[in-house]
This record gives sequence, structure tokens and C-alpha cells, in this order.
Amino acid sequence: MSSFITTDLKSLVLDLYRQDIDGDGRYYVALSSADSADGGYFGQNQARNEMNIVKVISDKSFVVPNVTWTSGRTYNAYDDNLPNQENFYVINSVNEVYLCIEQAKDNAGTAQPSTVEPTGTIVDAAPFGDRQNTFYTSDKYCWRYLFKLTGLASNNFKTLDHIPVSKVELSTSSITETAEQINLQDGSIAGEILGIAIDSAGTGYTFTPTLTIIGNGTNAAFTAKLSAGRIVNVTVDSGGGGNLFHGSGYDYAEIKVSGEGGAVLRPIIGPSAGVNADPRETLRSNQFMIYTEIQDDENGTLPLADPVNDFKQAMIIRNPLKLNDSDFTANTGNAMDYFEIENIQDGPFLGDEIVSNNAETRKVKVYWHDTTSTPNRLYYVRNHETGFLAWPDASIAIVGQTSGAQATITSGGVKTSDINRYSGDVMYLNNLETSIDRTSSQTEDIKIVIDLG
Repeated sequence: MSSFITTDLKSLVLDLYRQDIDGDGRYYVALSSADSADGGYFGQNQARNEMNIVKVISDKSFVVPNVTWTSGRTYNAYDDNLPNQENFYVINSVNEVYLCIEQAKDNAGTAQPSTVEPTGTIVDAAPFGDRQNTFYTSDKYCWRYLFKLTGLASNNFKTLDHIPVSKVELSTSSITETAEQINLQDGSIAGEILGIAIDSAGTGYTFTPTLTIIGNGTNAAFTAKLSAGRIVNVTVDSGGGGNLFHGSGYDYAEIKVSGEGGAVLRPIIGPSAGVNADPRETLRSNQFMIYTEIQDDENGTLPLADPVNDFKQAMIIRNPLKLNDSDFTANTGNAMDYFEIENIQDGPFLGDEIVSNNAETRKVKVYWHDTTSTPNRLYYVRNHETGFLAWPDASIAIVGQTSGAQATITSGGVKTSDINRYSGDVMYLNNLETSIDRTSSQTEDIKIVIDLG
């Protein structure tokens, strides 16, 4: 027996996640220099061992795949029977998002490519001139306007692969795009029949059949088109002022086709609360993006290596703690221990080299030798290669196994990180395809997409 995780459940899970971020959850992006690790607890601890820095999440949004309108591309009409449908909406060159209601088809019923970009200018110039309604472009595609991205949403969440989508929870807004979306949400028409799917085209029709829609809604009307005795297209009827008869109030419907041709048509009913009520539902979002930005060394709060060091993993950590088990609430944090060192010879120590005491009974892996601090700081991580023996807080001679550099840890110079790297929940772990080089003089936009598939 087949079973399915529905879009509604995926949306609920992601929305609960969003509410937790907005509520009691403290979420951080953590960067690690560990080698590849899987998502099991051992793999998580491998990543924790070499965790370098953490930065609080700045923003979050539901997202959907970026389908940028392109002339010559064929788009699919929205279909409520295809939960994993693709290319049924577009974002245009000015960040307006449109739902495809009808494909353009030739006289034989073959889908044609779109050649006219849907824009707000066309909506406003359409006979009805209301963005709550569908409209035709001159290439015979039929579209419905959904929303326009704000500048902030575009900057934070739009990528080559994704665009943000949201339901506005405010009642009013001074932001033009947001205020317009509120109006569209509030005026959304429930239970529209957006289109008619041709499940079987039939055969032998000698005249255009009449379509009778039977259901619990009202005022939907469509017309069939024939080619060689078969139904090859169905379009929505239009009324006075350019209004299109999608009707309203339908939870269910069937279509009776007159004649003896045997065609089977299926009504495509829009989202129950209406196309514009919740664009996340209309566009079937099952992805969630986390965004943060690391600017330089965050005003000296993060140890970011010069010369370049790299990170190989990005994680999302929920509710990390300090070493004393109190909540960690700062915006940024150093996740590495470090030595304060003096009497440096043949330095500096090199990133990723192993440093040990003279007896080689204790080892660490260098992240960065900070030569600008007084005394110098040697940031390090430990893993299964170095072992995890604690270092006594005393004056100890150390040597780099690659560089040959030597130094002495100052008395009292064994220092700990800002956070307990083994605390909190690992909500997400991504092994990057290639390691990312980073210095203290660059800014990183970090965007992590959680995909429930």
C-alpha cells in the first residue's frame, strides 16, 4: 500500500520550525573545518570537534525553486492532481511572481512556448484591470498575479536556485509590496476552478460539446475546443469588463460533457482559501531557507584566520550553551580553545599543522596563529587524530610538526572557547563540495536550504 507525506504536513513542520526560531529557539550557523562527516551522532561530533565559529541566524523564509520567466520556454498550467509539478509559476524581471493558469496551445492542442513576459503593466491594462483576476498575454498564456518580492526579501533569499515566498501576517504595512500582498490575501477568492484538465480527449465529436460543471460552488464556465473530433483545449469563459468565470466556493466538482465522444475532463480547483490567501500553499513550498551574514571578523569577536584558513562544513545549532551551562545568547561566538604563547622561534605556526608538547603526549591541530595579539594566540581544534587529552594550565614548550616553529604556553595561558561546542542540537549538517577559504577581511552571505522533499 502506498503512503504519502502531504504538502500540508511538510508546510506545518516548516512553519512550526519558523515559529520556534521566532519564539524560544536560539539558532546559530556554525562553521567547522572537519573532514566529511555524516549526520549520525558520531559524524555530528566530528563536526563539533573542529567547530570554529558561530553566528546567530539573521532571517528565515519559506522558499520555492526559482523559475525565471524566459522567452521561448513552455510553462505548465497549475494542476491540483500533480503535487510535485514543476514550471507552473514564474518570477519576472522585476521580481513579480505569477501563477500559470492556462498554457497557450495551437489549433491541434500542442503546447506553445511563452513569448510575452507577464508584468503588472499588462495586468493593469487588461480589460478587467484587477490583480485578483486572471489575464491573458498576447501569446495566449493565462496568468494570475501572486506577489512582488520586497527589496529585503530579494537581497536575503533570492538566489539562482530559489526565491522566497511568504504569507504576510500583518494587517497593514508601509512597504508597498507588502501592503499589496495583504490586500490580495484579504480579497482572495475561495474555491475557484482555475482550469480544466483533459484526462481523455475523446473521439468522433462533430460539434463542440457543452460543458456543465456540477459542484457546490457557482459561476464557473469553460469552453471546449475541438481538432479532428477530439477535445484538445479548454479555456475559461470571459464576461463583461474582461472578468473570467473561474467561479467560487467549490470544494468539489465534476464536468458533464455533452455528446457521445467519450471525453473525460477534470476540474482543477485552486487552494481552498484561494490562490492569493497563502502563496506558500499555492506554490507548494516544502523548503525553508536560513540566512545569516558574517562581516569581516565581526568587530574582533571572531577569530578569522590571516592568512587564509578554510571551513568545510556548515551546521545549524539550536540552543547552544556556555561552558558553565548557561544560555549562549551573543550574536557571535568563538568555538575554539586557544593557547597564549611567548618565546616564539621559527614561527609562525601553520594552519592545519599538528602541534605537540616535546614528549608528543598531547597534540592539537592549528586553526590560526594570531601574531597580532599580545601575547600571541594559537587557536586550535582537536579530533581523533590528535586525541583529546587535556592540557595543564602551566608553562609548556610546544613545537609544530610541519613548520618546526617553537613556543612556550604562558602560565595560565590555556584558554577556552565562548561556547560549549558539544551543547545544543544539531538541526542540520552540510558537507560542502569544496572547502571555503576565508580571511578576516571579507563578508560571507550564508544561505542554508532545508528541503523536506
